[in-house]
Amino acid sequence: MLGVTKAEASGSRFSRVTADGKIVWRTEFIGPPPSRRTEQLVDAKPPEYTDPQPLEVRESQAFLVEQEAGATVAPHFHFVDQFQVIVSGGGILGRHPVSPLTVHFAGAHTGYGPIIPGNNGLSYFTFRASSDETGAQYLPAASARMRKGQRRNLVARHLPLSPQASMVSRQQNEIDVGLQAEDGLSVQLLRIAPKSSLQLPDFSLGSGVSMLVVVGEIVCDGKHYSSWSCLYARQDEASPEVVAGTEGAEVLFLRYPRHALTS
Repeated sequence: MLGVTKAEASGSRFSRVTADGKIVWRTEFIGPPPSRRTEQLVDAKPPEYTDPQPLEVRESQAFLVEQEAGATVAPHFHFVDQFQVIVSGGGILGRHPVSPLTVHFAGAHTGYGPIIPGNNGLSYFTFRASSDETGAQYLPAASARMRKGQRRNLVARHLPLSPQASMVSRQQNEIDVGLQAEDGLSVQLLRIAPKSSLQLPDFSLGSGVSMLVVVGEIVCDGKHYSSWSCLYARQDEASPEVVAGTEGAEVLFLRYPRHALTS
C-alpha cells in the first residue's frame, strides 16, 4: 500500500491563474502531475493521452485542488475514471450543491462541471487508479476527443463528518455507505473508535482503492497518517488492519469499478 501524508506533500503546492485572474492551487500527493505546471489554468498545449499497453499498469494519482472564490473551472472531462471529494468550503458542481463530504464519481470520457466555488472557496481531492497527465479536456472545444460509451456522473449520498465530541466518545466502529454498485464501485466512510482496530473492506471487488484520512489519525503498516493523508492499494493486495489514534478517525474508502484500469 502506498501512503503520503499532508506534510510530505506540502512542498508540491503551487498556484495557477484562471482567465479572469482568480487563483487555483494544486498539491500533488500520489503519482505524476495530472497536468503540466503552467502559470495559466488552461494549458494552451496540453500533452496527448495514450491508452495503456496490454498488461501495463499506470501509477495512481491523488492531488488536492483549492479554488478561491470566483475561480470557476469550466465543464470538462478526463480520459480515466476518478473520484472527487469535497473537504473544505462549498459551491456548485454541475447542478449539485457541494460541501464536506460530498463525493463525486466521473467515469472516463464523462463531461461534468462547471465547478463553482462559494464565497469561502472550495477545496477537493481528486483520486484516480490510473494516471492521466493531460489535464482537463474543456468542453465543447475537446468534444471530438470524447469517446462514445457509457457515461457515469454520480454523486454519493452526503456523508457528514462527526463532531469531535462524538468521535472521542465513540464506543464501536461504524461504516457509513454513500454509494455501492455491482461492479465494485463503492464509497464508504469508516468511522473508527479511539484506539480501535478495523480491517479495511475488500480491495479485490474493484480495480484498486483510494483512501483519505479525513479527520483523526490511523496507523497502517507501522506508519502514522493524520488528517488529509492519502493512500492507495491495488486490487490484488490483501486489505490490512488499521488502528485509530486516541481521538478516533474517519477514513473515506473509495473503490474503483472493475473496468477502471482498462477503460
